[in-house]
Amino acid sequence: MATGDPAALFPFIDEFGNELAGTVRRLLMSLNRPDVVRKNEDVDYLVQSAAFVLFDRSPSWDPAGALPWTWAERAIRAEIVRWLGHPAVEWDDRSHGEADVGLPVMVTPDLVDLAGDHVELAQLLSALTAVASERDAKVHLEYQAQKALGDRSPANTVGEMFGLSPSNVRQIDRRLRQRLSGLAESDPSFATLVRLSWVEAC
Repeated sequence: MATGDPAALFPFIDEFGNELAGTVRRLLMSLNRPDVVRKNEDVDYLVQSAAFVLFDRSPSWDPAGALPWTWAERAIRAEIVRWLGHPAVEWDDRSHGEADVGLPVMVTPDLVDLAGDHVELAQLLSALTAVASERDAKVHLEYQAQKALGDRSPANTVGEMFGLSPSNVRQIDRRLRQRLSGLAESDPSFATLVRLSWVEAC
């Protein structure tokens, strides 16, 4: 594998598939996705994905160091997160009578639950368009969603997804919460945002 020979990949999976499956299941549980753990076909797919992650990184692996699936755990975790995404529904302002919020993001059911009702959700997205770039808004929403889903390392997860360091993710989230809190205090039309935990000032 370290020499780039693809013929080595599937014998590797045959020999170490159980170890990879254990890593995949553990990471899925850390992401609060026992539903996926129960689907053998999904676990099998993610085992193959993990093997491809190891294949791509194998030239850098030190045989004297950690086991491959331990050494590349963060990369495997990021691949799982990319595959999972989030169950999502598009915000449809026509069906809820709200103004166009202008932010092309997918609204997760977790965000809907946290926002409390559709009016506050629309206000949150509208506020984000006023204070943040599209990327920063997505980083903020993804970071908060990962926290709500029980991710124990949300800054690491989101950093892998957006090519940012964990500290950058936390800085973006902190900055946006401060801006959203200021907007809620200064603009009466966004006053209800102060009730949202995602908008609390740091």
